[in-house]
Amino acid sequence: MTTELSSAQRELADTRAEIAEMQGVIDTLEEQVREGEAAEEAQQLAERYGLKRLAELRQEAAERKLAKAEAAELARRRGEAEAAARVDMVELSDAALAAKYAAALAALDDLAEVCVRREDAMREHLRTFAELGMENVIANAPPQHIFTLGGELFEVGTRRPQDLVTRATAHVFRVRGLRDAPRIGGSAHPVERVLTAAAGMSERQVKEADVSGNLAGRLVEAARQSVKEARR
Repeated sequence: MTTELSSAQRELADTRAEIAEMQGVIDTLEEQVREGEAAEEAQQLAERYGLKRLAELRQEAAERKLAKAEAAELARRRGEAEAAARVDMVELSDAALAAKYAAALAALDDLAEVCVRREDAMREHLRTFAELGMENVIANAPPQHIFTLGGELFEVGTRRPQDLVTRATAHVFRVRGLRDAPRIGGSAHPVERVLTAAAGMSERQVKEADVSGNLAGRLVEAARQSVKEARR
């Protein structure tokens, strides 16, 4: 509240109090006149009427002053509200959202590309391993389409882009408390386990986070940390 508004409010309150006090005196004098008291009371009454009228005019002036002060205060607050919103909404505008959306779209496209390349490469290498009779590499013969390489198990059809995109979306929904999160399996995905391991989480911690419902938050936190480190 500005000084002008406070001053106008006090001035109006004082004027109203003055008029109320005068009215009390006038009421007393009027009753005395009705009772036939001396002309002195009548003269005082006339003077009080004049003083009250002047006070009423001052009240009207105070009311106008207050109205102007209130309008100025409202304009000031509106200006502050608009300025505050402008500061906040710069980074929350459609342009800002478009930039984040573009980054997410490109990242998901990169993810899908790697998944497709992985699938094609696995099938190609599996054929080569089979042709060369490399039974020590092929974990299971077709149609299972599985082989091991460097201690890692590669199985055709288990890293589909739609699965990983759905899981990523579901985790974000859960962290943000958004409704209608996509349904995903209860346990952590092998790719997510790589991410949590890089963040220093043990298998036990991953399982505990999964059971408690905190896995989504830990994954998003790990993902953000991974991105920060990649930018260094």
